[in-house]
Amino acid sequence: MKLSFQDTKLLLICSGALLFITAVMFLIEFETDRPWKGIQRDFVNLDQELTKKALAEAKSMADGTAKDELTAILIKRIETLDAARPAIKQTWLTHFDTADRCMTCHLGIELPRFADAEQPFTSHPGDHIKPDRHTIDTFGCVICHEGQPVGLTVEEAHGQNHHNWMSPLLAGKRAESSCEACHPMRSNVAKDAVMKDAPSFSKGRTLYLKSNCLGCHVAQGYKRDAGIGPTLTKIATKSNTEWITAWIKNPKAYLAKTAMPDFELEPGKIKAISAYLLSLAKPDTPDSTARAGLDDTNAVARGKEKLTDLGCLGCHAVDGKDEGFGPDLSRVAEKATPEWLYAWISDPAKYWPETNMPNLRVPGNDIQDLVAYLSTLKKGEAVVASQPAPDSALIAQGFDLVRDTGCTGCHNIATFALGYNAPPHDGIGQKRVDELVFGDTKIDQTLADWLQLKVKDPRAFNTVEIPTLMPKFGFSDEESEDLLTFLLSIRKRENIPADYVKPLAVPGSPAVAGAMLIEENNCLGCHKIGDKGGTVGPDLSFQGERINPEWMTNFLMSPRKIRPINIEPTRMPTFGFSEEEARQLTAYFADISKVSYPYYQPKQVNLSSEDMEKAWKIYFQTFSCQSCHAWNARGGIVGPDQSDLAKRLRGEWVRKYLENPQKFIADVQMPNFEMYPDELEVLTKLIMTFNEIPAPVWDAIKKRWDDELLAKQAASMGAE
Repeated sequence: MKLSFQDTKLLLICSGALLFITAVMFLIEFETDRPWKGIQRDFVNLDQELTKKALAEAKSMADGTAKDELTAILIKRIETLDAARPAIKQTWLTHFDTADRCMTCHLGIELPRFADAEQPFTSHPGDHIKPDRHTIDTFGCVICHEGQPVGLTVEEAHGQNHHNWMSPLLAGKRAESSCEACHPMRSNVAKDAVMKDAPSFSKGRTLYLKSNCLGCHVAQGYKRDAGIGPTLTKIATKSNTEWITAWIKNPKAYLAKTAMPDFELEPGKIKAISAYLLSLAKPDTPDSTARAGLDDTNAVARGKEKLTDLGCLGCHAVDGKDEGFGPDLSRVAEKATPEWLYAWISDPAKYWPETNMPNLRVPGNDIQDLVAYLSTLKKGEAVVASQPAPDSALIAQGFDLVRDTGCTGCHNIATFALGYNAPPHDGIGQKRVDELVFGDTKIDQTLADWLQLKVKDPRAFNTVEIPTLMPKFGFSDEESEDLLTFLLSIRKRENIPADYVKPLAVPGSPAVAGAMLIEENNCLGCHKIGDKGGTVGPDLSFQGERINPEWMTNFLMSPRKIRPINIEPTRMPTFGFSEEEARQLTAYFADISKVSYPYYQPKQVNLSSEDMEKAWKIYFQTFSCQSCHAWNARGGIVGPDQSDLAKRLRGEWVRKYLENPQKFIADVQMPNFEMYPDELEVLTKLIMTFNEIPAPVWDAIKKRWDDELLAKQAASMGAE
């Protein structure tokens, strides 16, 4: 086809214009002083300064090969810097299918000598980009820090302008929100789990889960608790209008560290909610059984002692500090009636099936003593059960408020379903700014600023058109920042290859499943495991190495006391573990002790009659074990009962313990007898037969050796 004169003319004009524009672009790019070029020149000057300083230090070294080699390297470096010209530096991240130009400005990121330099030249803190972890060649900067990967100005690269709101730069601790993309930590990992190199994310995740944000919001991969707050259906049997009203008005005035937020409700609404809750059940009538010790000073004293002996202080505080797993009890008499306390201690699950409070198996007279003491713990007036006159209109208003305010996000109430339908949190870490309501706030209009203020002061966004229902949790500045870091992690990351997803904690594994049960039941309140935990119960750090797994599984399901009351007055309560849960805990302890599970087979004990005789002599006379240890609750009162040691303990551990008890428990009363190897051998074998000896046989054996010892002592005295 032949072009007309007009078409040819138009084509030439367009071609000329295109050539002109291209020439101008090249001129701007290569002749204009672009910001990144100035940054690179500044970096070269700084690098030359540091290199010349290092060269001067090298020249002052003693003559030798090391000096010559270092000097040559530094001189070569200076020559290279002299010849350096500005250039865009780009890395293609093959596995993530994206480019990364951050190194164009952040030139010292991999060079330790720039640790004290200012941005953008400072080296990366920590050891995140070490060769065996997240190398720049593989991960670049944008996979963790987001931003615009090909931008060449601060505004473009950091993604703060309105064109790049989907992926603004994640600086400092906020970059930890990206860790979850490759190392997921959802609800199938304990709430207190810590990602070592992401402390802010870990704290934020713990805060998010323990504050029960999932009670109102849903987020994929995170599971709503069965109820973080107690059931309120029968609160009329526990408290009265005055306490309920004061609690709703200001929860932290009663318990400073409570998870219950402040809904900032008007007095009329609080009154209506209280009326509705109290209408759901009738208060208990005064019960002489529950009140038997209230005026008995001796009962109060016994109750105070029992509170410690039963291990209650492993979960509760009574000093107003409110730092326990369960509520602080220092004002419990203002909240709960004696009748409710008696019923609660008798069987907590009867009142609240989902409670973490175990059954302490306390006899009735001991419960009376506990109630007597707890009824003295108050600052104001003790609670008096009462039920206001029915007001159908007020109760109906309370019904609507309980349904609409979010009470059911944490509490089981009558026939309401657990949970509240607040906006889902799926994708909240990449929510578009134009979807957010900033109201009258003066903050920068970014997602991070919106989220940070939202968790700290949600009512700041209140408008007439869109009222804010989210309550105030009272988070500190640091907590708000940590929670922000976690919330930013809840975003879709479709560019992460499956090969790069490596959970740091494997859901369902013994380490994870056991840790979750330990957290849920506050085992660390009483027991020490590793370098954490209490001292109410025995140290469990080496439990897996010590205990026969089958015995431990049965014990967890149906615990009993095995240590003398004068040495350890507390006893393991009944948590109601299922067989599966008990086995998960047993597997957890085996896992941390690095011993086999569940394949443990006790070794067959073979003792000749001569060795048996020798072993009993060591037991009764050489070391007098029976003076401290009991058999079927008869005998010594210092050490644990030994009647079923063969079923309870692993033989390998028994020998190690006899050899050096202080290796396992530094302050144990069991002395180090410094036994000879042959004594260790036969005594260990003897102990591993103890479950096979009937009580009458034990008594006969004990009598024989006691008589023999008495005869020797008498003979010795006669000789003198």
